[in-house]
Amino acid sequence: ELVDLNVRWASARGLAPPTQRPRAYHADAMSHTLTIDFNKPIALFPLPGCVLLPHNATPLHIFEPRYRAMTRDALDSTGLIAMASMLTDDTMDELGRPRIAECVCVGYVVRHDRLPDGRYNILLQGLARAKVQEEVEENSGGYRRAILRPTEPSTMEIDLDALRRELDALLTDDTLRGLAGISAVNNWATPELPTAAVTDLVWNALCRGGEERYRVLAEACPIRRTVRLVSLLRQTRRTLEKAEQMGPCTSEH
Repeated sequence: ELVDLNVRWASARGLAPPTQRPRAYHADAMSHTLTIDFNKPIALFPLPGCVLLPHNATPLHIFEPRYRAMTRDALDSTGLIAMASMLTDDTMDELGRPRIAECVCVGYVVRHDRLPDGRYNILLQGLARAKVQEEVEENSGGYRRAILRPTEPSTMEIDLDALRRELDALLTDDTLRGLAGISAVNNWATPELPTAAVTDLVWNALCRGGEERYRVLAEACPIRRTVRLVSLLRQTRRTLEKAEQMGPCTSEH
């Protein structure tokens, strides 16, 4: 299965379009189409407690020899690496490897610096939700690979139109926009960004830990993700408004 993604490489997040890796960034966000061939194995990078969401980026320091090989192979080919989460129960699979959660995020290396000793610093931007369908034999580099299945259904922006209007109103609400996470999103998100992208950006800013972020990753439907986010923002606004009405806490001595 071939999936074409229209990706916005946003300079405000420190991302560069693939044709500029690793040169200077454009001043404005740009759109590029990137094709993921899900018929071919994609490298897996399992980490404990680390969950990457689409439309977000994470810096990674690559030091283990097998993951240096993974990074080198990715840079020499598609640039794709799938971030996977290790299960918290410390169980192993039949080959003695840490078991991973089935939902992963396929990412693209948008920036890399190779250090003199062979380690890498990379910036990985999340592109697509997927599930591990089948792990394949490790290659000579010793890192894990898998056949993945994309999970996010195709959704027309018009289907999210009403939700987007409410989401935009909440993000610019006087009570909410002062929150650090929402303020950061408002600083660089543009009206042209698809609703699914804005939703993932806000979730990433608000999620308090890996388990909560994984639940967002595992929810494939952008409509349900946005409905949940709007509900959370409404509740947060009610809580803040009630706190403001009560005024500052005072103590008597």
